[in-house]
Amino acid sequence: MALDIKNPPKLNAMQTADMAFIMLCFFMMVTTMGSEFGLIRQLPPWVEHNPNDKGDKVNERNVLVVRISAQNSLLVSNEYMEMSQLRAKTKDFFNINNTGDKYPEKVVEELPFVGAISINKTALVSLQNDRGTAYRTYIQAQNELTAAINELRDEFSLQRLGNRYENLTPEQQDVVGSQIYKMAISEAEPRGAK
Repeated sequence: MALDIKNPPKLNAMQTADMAFIMLCFFMMVTTMGSEFGLIRQLPPWVEHNPNDKGDKVNERNVLVVRISAQNSLLVSNEYMEMSQLRAKTKDFFNINNTGDKYPEKVVEELPFVGAISINKTALVSLQNDRGTAYRTYIQAQNELTAAINELRDEFSLQRLGNRYENLTPEQQDVVGSQIYKMAISEAEPRGAK
């Protein structure tokens, strides 16, 4: 069979386009687009800013100030320390069994499952970093702060409720995680030049 050079065979492009569109739709439907990476944080509820409102003054003893410099050095409550020491310092600060002027103020509350207990109702971590802080250092600090609270939750759950925090009922987890050892991290805007 001889080739006709003047009249080459034609390809039906409509069927090819339809097939490409069908394949695109198929892959979009079966591919998951979940974000499995990142920091799990719950944002506080939105509050309209009143320019006449001066805000509530926070007692300094209720705040653990964590600063990370552009050189990635760590300053916790005006004390230089290594990243490996941050978890222990955070646990010491938030531990509801610690009392004294250097620890957050305690209030006694009647809570389900545990009864009357002294808790740090207003304790929080103020995390501040510089624009030059390495992302890795920032994430390490976040991980250490989170690990400290998680360890306190586990220790309390084992001691008072006889089970690890992750094995508690949702109601028990809510009491331990939201009222006794809540994750309270306030992040300030980064300092330094861009």
